Amino acid sequence: MNRQGLPDRVVMGLPVLVCGDYPDGASLEAGHYYADGGNRFWDLLYDSGLTTEALGWEDDGVLPELGIGLTDLNKADAHGAGHVRLAALVRAGRPGCVAFNGRNVAEDFIRQAGTGRRVEMGLQDWGIAGARVYVLPGSSGADTHTRLVGRDGLVLDRPGWWARLAEHLGRRSDGQRE
Repeated sequence: MNRQGLPDRVVMGLPVLVCGDYPDGASLEAGHYYADGGNRFWDLLYDSGLTTEALGWEDDGVLPELGIGLTDLNKADAHGAGHVRLAALVRAGRPGCVAFNGRNVAEDFIRQAGTGRRVEMGLQDWGIAGARVYVLPGSSGADTHTRLVGRDGLVLDRPGWWARLAEHLGRRSDGQRE
């Protein structure tokens, strides 16, 4: 098991870099992102239109080829400064958008950075090193929120927020699901 965390899955100029918190034990054991069978990440990618085919945790290495990067805010070597590491990764890789997989991850980034910015579901009015920021409901099976309020009072369920990200990235044309 790699206690340092998982390697970033990034290439230059990705449309979106998905940032989680820290991988669970199943993911660390498997050496792949979102390997916990209860996590809905892979279903949400496909159902939202972010990918055109259903993928699983063993496919995380191909996501950058599909324009989706993966990282975690809190790598073992970050020592509470994950925001610095993430900003450097964004500066180097220049993704168009950073999508936090969970509001709590975005709030942790803000806490670490000490900016006091407000975090809401959906597209934010702030960015990271030139990249837009989008906050998604967490994909964890433990995340049971059914309806979440975003900016301007928009209320969507978890799949709806993920579909809205796909729309923002131009990967979906049929509108969000509610």
